[in-house]
Amino acid sequence: MFGPITQNNKIVYPIIFPIKYGAMKSINCFLYNDGSTLTLIDGGLNTPEFVDFFEQSLRRYKLSIEDIDQIFLTHHHEDHIGVVNSILSKRQIPIFAHDKAIPRLRFEKEFLTNKIHFFKKIYEEYGCLHLSANRFERMNQTLRKRNELSILGDIQSVNEGDRIGDCKVIEVPGHSPDSIIFYDESVGWQFAGDLLLENLSTNALIDFDDNLQLLPTVSQYENSLQKSLKLSTSWVFAGHENLFQNHTLEIQKKLQRMQKKETRIIEAVEKGYHITMDIAEALYGKRVKKEFIFIISEVIGYLEYAISRGKLEKRMENGQWYFRKLK
Repeated sequence: MFGPITQNNKIVYPIIFPIKYGAMKSINCFLYNDGSTLTLIDGGLNTPEFVDFFEQSLRRYKLSIEDIDQIFLTHHHEDHIGVVNSILSKRQIPIFAHDKAIPRLRFEKEFLTNKIHFFKKIYEEYGCLHLSANRFERMNQTLRKRNELSILGDIQSVNEGDRIGDCKVIEVPGHSPDSIIFYDESVGWQFAGDLLLENLSTNALIDFDDNLQLLPTVSQYENSLQKSLKLSTSWVFAGHENLFQNHTLEIQKKLQRMQKKETRIIEAVEKGYHITMDIAEALYGKRVKKEFIFIISEVIGYLEYAISRGKLEKRMENGQWYFRKLK
């Protein structure tokens, strides 16, 4: 359990909720006092258990919702926005999030409809539509419930280089298109969301751009790691697992792991696996059906990454992509 971390006149109060969440053992958010303003960075899960833990943590730190002046969101995923509407129902305060987060946080109908169309096309072209029924059921349910899920408050968009108080906004897409770091250079603190998790890989989840085209998420994630590496850092406040200080070592490990994943994908293609599902099953076996979204996302992402680096090529045949190694 981490207590408050203090440097100069600034304090971070960690809220580390212990839970098995995929491969992760916690969901984290942080209260950041820069000397004049108290900011909630990320908002955890919208579950009774998390809300209760959040309120207990505030009391332990002798704080209350009335003390929170603003909210920063590192990205739009559900495990980062859970208590936001609950806070806004008690106190109207500004929310700061990346420009690309806003349609996602608002659960805008056009965005959600585009998302369904995009994944239908992608899963067809990569030959895995037959395993995607559960995902489309959840996406359609989200579309139906969008009004009750929407973040309703005053969301102010931020982009690369913007400053809010002492924090600079650093765009770090890859895990999601809207991922950002809030970086307080004066103390070397990175509020990094899910970009950097200690001893765990972050999924570079496939997603779409403004033209509904597949984003190069693995390349984006690699570039974002390099960007984070250049920041002078004393603490990384991560969205899951421990907050940590061995910033450089952690990024180097992740970059090495990325190269190993690319090599495994290329070796599978060399062995005669030429379509996405065959490659996925060769690498992950029965886990593909159980962890469909994450594994297919990784395989598609690394296939496209290897193509961008001139190591593989693809061709369309009967509506499906086939892959082969370039000599």
